Amino acid sequence: MKTLYISDLDGTLFTNKAGLKDRAAEMLKRLSDNGVLFTYATARRFGSANFQMCKAEIKLPVILMNGVIIADGQSGEPIKLNDFGGMDLTEVKNTITEYNETPLVYAFIDGEQRVSYLEHDTRRIKNYLNDRKGDKTLRPCKSYEELFEGDIHYFTFTNPVLPKEVINEVFTEEKGFSSVGYFDHYHKEDFWLEVFSSRATKASAVLQLKEILRADEVVCFGDNMNDISMFKVADRAYAVSNAVEELKEIAAGVLGSNENISVPRFIEKEQAAVFDYTPHENIIKEPDTMRFKTAVEKAKAREAVNIGTLNEKCIHSALKNYFSEDYDQEAKIGSFYADIVTENGIFEIQTANFKKLNKKLEVMLSVCHVTVVYPYEKRTRVITASDTSGEVIREGGFRYNNSLTDFFLELYRIKSFLTDPNLTICIAELDVERVNYVSEKTGRRRKRGAYTKTPLALRREIYLEKPADYKVLIPSCEELPEDFTVKEFQKCVKSTDAKLMLEILLYMGVVDKAGKKGNAEIYRMCDC
Repeated sequence: MKTLYISDLDGTLFTNKAGLKDRAAEMLKRLSDNGVLFTYATARRFGSANFQMCKAEIKLPVILMNGVIIADGQSGEPIKLNDFGGMDLTEVKNTITEYNETPLVYAFIDGEQRVSYLEHDTRRIKNYLNDRKGDKTLRPCKSYEELFEGDIHYFTFTNPVLPKEVINEVFTEEKGFSSVGYFDHYHKEDFWLEVFSSRATKASAVLQLKEILRADEVVCFGDNMNDISMFKVADRAYAVSNAVEELKEIAAGVLGSNENISVPRFIEKEQAAVFDYTPHENIIKEPDTMRFKTAVEKAKAREAVNIGTLNEKCIHSALKNYFSEDYDQEAKIGSFYADIVTENGIFEIQTANFKKLNKKLEVMLSVCHVTVVYPYEKRTRVITASDTSGEVIREGGFRYNNSLTDFFLELYRIKSFLTDPNLTICIAELDVERVNYVSEKTGRRRKRGAYTKTPLALRREIYLEKPADYKVLIPSCEELPEDFTVKEFQKCVKSTDAKLMLEILLYMGVVDKAGKKGNAEIYRMCDC
């Protein structure tokens, strides 16, 4: 089935600061490159929309100005114009003049789309103008005669003074008009009344685009009143959690918020090919201690040559031996080498710097399931030894590490892949012996190769295969209030960086934003 996905922008795909997150752009571009049909429908003009959406490199036609224009997604050139089509606008112009109304008038003047407004009274459109400083299509006018020049195709009334009965009398469907009113997503004090041709709605443009692209079904996403028409004609429609209640009532389902990259995540989940993989019965798995002991002995025999040269290699090698068992190591996938290839997919052992995995994951996740194993040093015993003889000088006890900050920092580096259904993250909790080598003469450590790390035991394997699994990393999850701040969450996770952890959990859909308490963001656990 050929599915066309169409999303509203403001309040749906864009954040509350009117931006498209880089990770959302990366996901949408990757989906598009893989043949997924995605575009957007907005009340914005092309320049305003493309300022953010160019990062996603939209290849399909886009719907602008609530369906007035269907344009090329890259150049903005109109493909179809649903304008007033020669309608007599005399009554509209007379009504605007009579009530001293100060609308934004969209028209083509000398072949260029311009936005005209009365420069002597900009009180009601000040937020609009402030947000568009430097926009060369803005056209200040001195009179109504100048305001109404050109081929008009759209009116916007911000905080209109027109009485409701006049609006209902002038802008009727019988007279060829469509209108929609709603409060601005970013400036809540501003009420917008959009007026355009009855032939030009998001609904009509969606159906036109469906026909142009010969799609079998259309799936729409939105948040506000001007999305209702396209929701009614879509085969499926989903509202974001911050949407108005009227939209949620007619939606097939409610996703996470616009802050949580909910639309790209939904599409990715529907469209990503899921490869054969046998999930683990439990999130936390007890290890095979004998197998791990054998894996360590093999690693020590293979890697250790000179004193102080082992560094991190033994941990990496031991885990490769443990997870590979009788399977191949260092198998080539495309232009990359995988650590292990098994019947249950690829295993990659990555001790640090997950950034290096990005290009590798892009290739490997397209062909099979991938499990990234992160060695987490839960307990470390530090020993000081001679750099010449290897003799132990001082032996300390075990130190516990309860911070997952480094782990979440590594996840941040591969964030755009975390929602891929073909990715599993495995935390391998280890007991580790670290030997620091010092000079017998000076008692100081060598600058390079000054230590070795050897795994002593594998304590637990933690498998994170779906968003809900990440809750196991929150030690006192049940003690959190329903709505909580970063400070309250920090008390729960203690030594782990709460902000960083929440950033990942928010992205994964484990938590969502639930508003503000003063200047503090409020979070809430999701049912995922």
